[in-house]
Amino acid sequence: MELFFQSESFIVALIASGSTLLGVLFSQGIGFWKLKSEHKYERQIFLRQKYEDLVFRLIDFSMILRSLDLNAQQQGTRQININEFIEKGGQIEVITVLYFPKLVDECKRFLEVANPLFVSQYNRHHNSTNSNSDNLVSLKVKFDERYIELYSEIQKYKSDYT
Repeated sequence: MELFFQSESFIVALIASGSTLLGVLFSQGIGFWKLKSEHKYERQIFLRQKYEDLVFRLIDFSMILRSLDLNAQQQGTRQININEFIEKGGQIEVITVLYFPKLVDECKRFLEVANPLFVSQYNRHHNSTNSNSDNLVSLKVKFDERYIELYSEIQKYKSDYT
């Protein structure tokens, strides 16, 4: 009979230790899930901030080109800064490559159209000739189209990044 009680106490000890182990695993699982969910929430906030930053940089970049056009029409009140243009374009490209891979191709197409427009406006501003006005108008149209396409892509992927 004593063997029976020994085996019964063994079973009780086994159940108690198994319950303890399951409790620890369950609490660790809950902690891990909570940590993962907090990390996902913080990442979403970070990406939303970067997305907003990208949009504001695109607006600033576009304003450089638009202000050049206005300056050329008003005989240039603002000094043209090539470095500012290159820096802002580079910032847009870096942010896109690092954080928003779905926008990389559209961003590259946008920047590829912006560069010749800038050069053309820069030359017009410094040469004060209208020899390239047809080309300039064509480049402005392409730029506006690419800007709209890029903005549409940004809208398309907004739910992925915000």
